[in-house]
Amino acid sequence: MSHSSLAIANEFLKRAQREGVTLTHMHLQKLLYIAHGWSLATRNQELVDEAFKAWDYGPVLPGLWQSLKRYGSDSVTRLIYRGEDTPSLSDDGDVAVAYLTVQELAIIDQVWHEFKGYEAFQLSALTHKDNSPWDRAFKRGQNSAIPNNDIQDYFSVLADAP
Repeated sequence: MSHSSLAIANEFLKRAQREGVTLTHMHLQKLLYIAHGWSLATRNQELVDEAFKAWDYGPVLPGLWQSLKRYGSDSVTRLIYRGEDTPSLSDDGDVAVAYLTVQELAIIDQVWHEFKGYEAFQLSALTHKDNSPWDRAFKRGQNSAIPNNDIQDYFSVLADAP
């Protein structure tokens, strides 16, 4: 089952808050991309219900971008509310929550454990590699969708690597 990008971002924000780690908007975009890729590769299921786009600075979920653009490159200071991904709505709703399976939680935990110490630019470099799904989909100024099957194939190769 796939979930709102806002709710999955909140899963990473909760872990960061518990451990005293700060995350920026860019951190969250890249962590969600990696978690989504691992979910496709290991479970054959999407983690987020929104398509990643090939923007100039890497894979981006436009709804998550809309919700977090106010932070710029500063740290995200609170959880995200449902509706913040829609410009006409305010943040006075409920916190975005996902009811995750054990397998989905395991993927988020694994990605968090592996990448929580990375700087945003390091995560960005991982997503910008030559022949990555972002690289193949990117056309400057077009914000093309990155096909899930490309993401799945790419992460499946990584999952099979020694």
